[in-house]
Amino acid sequence: MHCIFSIVSRFVVILSVTFSMTLNAAEPGDFKSQLFTSGNLDYSDDFGGEYHAGRWGARRDDKRMEGGKLIVEPRFASKDEAMRVLKRDHHLGLEPVVHLNQIPEAFVCHIRYKFDAKKLTPGRPCFQIGHHMIVLTLLESGGHQIRLPDGQVFKEPNSKAALGQWIDLVIEYKKGEMLLGVNEYKKIYKDEAVTIINEKDKFGPRFSIKGGPECKIVFDSVRLWSAE
Repeated sequence: MHCIFSIVSRFVVILSVTFSMTLNAAEPGDFKSQLFTSGNLDYSDDFGGEYHAGRWGARRDDKRMEGGKLIVEPRFASKDEAMRVLKRDHHLGLEPVVHLNQIPEAFVCHIRYKFDAKKLTPGRPCFQIGHHMIVLTLLESGGHQIRLPDGQVFKEPNSKAALGQWIDLVIEYKKGEMLLGVNEYKKIYKDEAVTIINEKDKFGPRFSIKGGPECKIVFDSVRLWSAE
């Protein structure tokens, strides 16, 4: 295993390694971690059964289960339609947005998903680890970037993540330290800015996944362990 250690602003420590990951082949009870010694399976879903409202929020027309996938689409097709139904001029549901709720204080998560869209738009699509906290977005030339809550940005082109392609995401998190794996590439971010706690979010720790205009979000599987 090849490791590269570098010190950047505010002593962020990055560990870069390559690895292979086959999320679908894993049994729900399997637990492997670099940051933790043990974990309890908190939530497992291959989207072949009942919709889990406690995890994904109330089921509406913009969310459906189909062919072993959870599919999230825009709630409305136009601004006029959305304003007429919602009686407001903001948060109109013109892009797909979904939240994975009840995230433990320390956890390991494996999730396989993709964004089906024709193009990237500013800040979209994105995967927020903690609502408006640690933000994962895609790079135009391929790969992804991570933005921490204090504004630090890390570009990671080697993950080769892209629109329309499945992304195998591994998150190992405890406050101050996070291992993030995207496809066959992972790093450890260690800094006081590594946190999913949003004091203004009354719904508690959660992931917020947002697709942008003319986008569809598709989830294939998820495993979530509370860890220690």
